[in-house]
Amino acid sequence: MFLALDIGNSHVVCAVNNSNKWMHNIRISSNLDFWNKFKTLKEYDITHAAISSVVPKLTTAYVESIRNIFHIDTFIITHKNSGVKLNVKVPKEVGVDRICNTAAAVKLSGCPTIVGDIGSATNYDVIDEKGAFIGGAIAPGPETAAMNLFEKGALLKETTFTLPNSVIGKDTDANLQSGIMMGAIDSIDGMFDRIQSETGWANANSIITGGFGEIISPHLKTKHTLIPTLTLDGIKIIYEKTSDFSG
Repeated sequence: MFLALDIGNSHVVCAVNNSNKWMHNIRISSNLDFWNKFKTLKEYDITHAAISSVVPKLTTAYVESIRNIFHIDTFIITHKNSGVKLNVKVPKEVGVDRICNTAAAVKLSGCPTIVGDIGSATNYDVIDEKGAFIGGAIAPGPETAAMNLFEKGALLKETTFTLPNSVIGKDTDANLQSGIMMGAIDSIDGMFDRIQSETGWANANSIITGGFGEIISPHLKTKHTLIPTLTLDGIKIIYEKTSDFSG
């Protein structure tokens, strides 16, 4: 079995793949207090593991934990070993999650492709006709935007991330839902439109992924494919390129 870890600034997604199917996953807050939840994965017969990380201090901790639990070494994906062409000014600055998204998009969707990865940040990853990552854009995700809004106000409620029935809210909760969620939807549609216009790609593929992807996807005007596991798929695809593992 294969274990993929997507270590982000807010959460770590740990997913188990068996026979090319994602069969189990857990989300853990991105801090060092992860052992009790992470060790629940020891019931799985993990033989291979790979990490995509944008948090170096957590990378080291998880590598040691995988060695302690499963007695295996972990492949750490970087811009150098990914096999993904990065046609940007400073390749080492590209987040590894975006590199994994690119690898998965090329294999699963084809080229050219625009990826909207909606999480704590919303990343727009742009992949050209030859499968190279050529840049993109980064914006605050819905939750980050809401947290900033609430810094000096009341506590953030889960209902804030619910789509209201009307853009015109009749109470404070509905006002916030409209501004945060519908504002995010319009922003994402607008960014896809701008990128498509700038590239001139008439038939570009569009992919939505990320923690908020499934909530936002049904409400977008942009024609797209929802692939919630895109980053995890990319981790596995890159790992398979560098080893003899294909299970």
